[in-house]
Amino acid sequence: MTTMLPKPTQLSGAKFLASRDYALLADLPRVGKTGSSIMAADYLMAETILIVTTASGRGVWKTGMQNWSAFDRGVQVMLGGKKLDPKTPCAIIGWAGLSQPKLRVELLKRKWDLIIPDEAHNAKSFTAKRTQALYGTLIDDGLTLNKTSAMTNTTGRMWCLTGTPLPNSPADAYPMLRALFRERLTTAFGPTDVTRQSDFIARYCKMRPMKIGHGYFARYIDVFVEGRNLEELNARVAGIFLQRTQADVGIMEPDYETMPLIAPKTLPAEIVDQKKAGAILEAAKSGDRAALEMHMGPLRRLTGEIKAGLVVDAVKEELDGALDKIVLAYWHKDVGALLLDGLSKYGVVGIDGATSADKRTENEERFRRDPKTRVFLAQIQAAGEAIDLSASANLIFVESSFTPAQMKQMALRICNHAQTKKPLVRVATLDGSIDDALQNILLRKWSAIREVLK
Repeated sequence: MTTMLPKPTQLSGAKFLASRDYALLADLPRVGKTGSSIMAADYLMAETILIVTTASGRGVWKTGMQNWSAFDRGVQVMLGGKKLDPKTPCAIIGWAGLSQPKLRVELLKRKWDLIIPDEAHNAKSFTAKRTQALYGTLIDDGLTLNKTSAMTNTTGRMWCLTGTPLPNSPADAYPMLRALFRERLTTAFGPTDVTRQSDFIARYCKMRPMKIGHGYFARYIDVFVEGRNLEELNARVAGIFLQRTQADVGIMEPDYETMPLIAPKTLPAEIVDQKKAGAILEAAKSGDRAALEMHMGPLRRLTGEIKAGLVVDAVKEELDGALDKIVLAYWHKDVGALLLDGLSKYGVVGIDGATSADKRTENEERFRRDPKTRVFLAQIQAAGEAIDLSASANLIFVESSFTPAQMKQMALRICNHAQTKKPLVRVATLDGSIDDALQNILLRKWSAIREVLK
């Protein structure tokens, strides 16, 4: 039975979902998507519910069903090769499980009153098996969508949830639109028909061909540069999604600023190599993360390790002063190890890719309640979702992600209704390196995404 008091935005979110068979709830983190969707399921008295979520979200949804639903639904979390109990009203699976043929066969045998893909941006490309498992397989560039072995074939109601529906570019909107809102791609909602995937991308994305590989193995791929005709795309998606910011529900959004770091010693030559910097910045401008990873290579780790030492010195001064707690976000495990070693006396916990679900909860709780635990080390990919770090109002990105949406998700971990201080997010940059230029280029992509969802 429900034990939670819903906020007005959660009630309006539930009403929005319950009035639609297919919808996207794109509220930002901490606004309350989980509670809204569970209440909406109650409004419709949905009996069989399938929830697809992240590894960290499985426990959140299990607890959410207990806290938010007025009904005592049985819940089965699909882990460790468990078979689906045909009598279980609510099943919770991970995105990886959705792609497993044996499990999907079991799921396809049932008719679901409701399917909720949580963190639905995981199904942003039809080339991914999880997208095909959820939505279907494209035929003839999207003129036909084969849903025979897709979960959309088992339900007449699907509510997608994600605070980052377009993590990389407007092209990320195509799979959901094609599978759930095909009419939005026709001339009934725009001047041209963009049912074909190639037509959709050409209409709303400026692309640039980029050469990868050398010699016989060389080939060209199209990479996203910037959005185009975004007002038209915004009109196509109007009415099918609802998005509220943290400010809309009284949560203070962070202030953002850079944190320039000056190394006391001369930087290694490869970090200031202008020829190498040119290739890296070109890859950033084209939006090709694979090329960025290739060009940065060990350079990215080396830069992070240098910044880690400088951040440790700066954070020690702040913790010895008036700062109570802080979150440090990073990318490489070696960088995390340096931060742990340098700040251990202040009480350090954290989450990385190897942290178990139970340990995640334990570390989050300890950081929130123990005044002697003052530092939380958050590996960006592992700690960017389904975690509350609002015991601190300060976060420093010691290292950055090449995906702006990941940065945004991580930054919002320090924000919620209980936060009494104005959150501050700082991005550490190494003076004399290319960090500042990289961040400015990546922000242009995020601007295009905001334009579609404004």
